[in-house]
Amino acid sequence: MIPTVHWIRFSDYHKLADLVGMRGAVYGFVWNEMKPSNAQSPSDFEGCVYIGESGGFYYDKQGGKGKLRSHLHKRMTTHHKPFSTGECNERKYELFKERYGYGDDVLDGTLTGTPLWVGFIVPPKEDPDYCLKSWLIATEHHEIYQYQRRWGKSPLMNMQVDGRGKDPESYSSQMMLSYNSLDQFY
Repeated sequence: MIPTVHWIRFSDYHKLADLVGMRGAVYGFVWNEMKPSNAQSPSDFEGCVYIGESGGFYYDKQGGKGKLRSHLHKRMTTHHKPFSTGECNERKYELFKERYGYGDDVLDGTLTGTPLWVGFIVPPKEDPDYCLKSWLIATEHHEIYQYQRRWGKSPLMNMQVDGRGKDPESYSSQMMLSYNSLDQFY
């Protein structure tokens, strides 16, 4: 059972990431006309384009007077730059840009009428710190699995789970073309 999901427009992630994510969170980016309910998971939406996880916190100096900041906030900032500027070196961001474009007008729904939301699923409060990374990884993969089962594909930017991130010209990829499924091994 997935706990409460904290949803906010992606363009406003900075208002919520440190508030709910100091211990970490699984997150999902979802295109949807309306704000999802706290009972809805990223995998509930075909418009989910990425599911990830980030845990822990650090001290951010910020020009002298620093503060504690979540790694979740830092991860959202890392995602925000290619989404808003179009500058990206990773294939997953290129896929996003090819399909949706880039810029703040895209993210906030000004151009399309459909904003990008981010949902944060936080670990149970009663879980000890030594369990957090395992919970984050398990929950992230469970969300991806739920999405795959429901929609028959992986979220656009989660290429690593279905092999879309591999080089189709590599020797291994070429050899695998001759093997269509694992059925031949049973």
